Amino acid sequence: MTEEKESVFDLDKEQIVLYNDIYKLISPHIKPNDPDSLMMTSGTLLAISIQLYTALYKDDDPIEKILENAKESLPKLRESIHGQLHAATFH
Repeated sequence: MTEEKESVFDLDKEQIVLYNDIYKLISPHIKPNDPDSLMMTSGTLLAISIQLYTALYKDDDPIEKILENAKESLPKLRESIHGQLHAATFH
């Protein structure tokens, strides 16, 4: 699991621990037969992420650049998520 995350996200050890902890925390909230649970969880995490960025940056420009980079990484993220999400929701 961490090998794939390292190659896709290029995370260091501390980031991998945080990433896995977050997955463990949210997985009970993602129901396999309820797409709304995935939308609710994703929206909550996105809101928290943006709130954290706004605490760090007073100007919107750096946040907009971060969001643009996230947009560009969508194909890689989509590739990697299917196996992880399946494992998180069914195991």
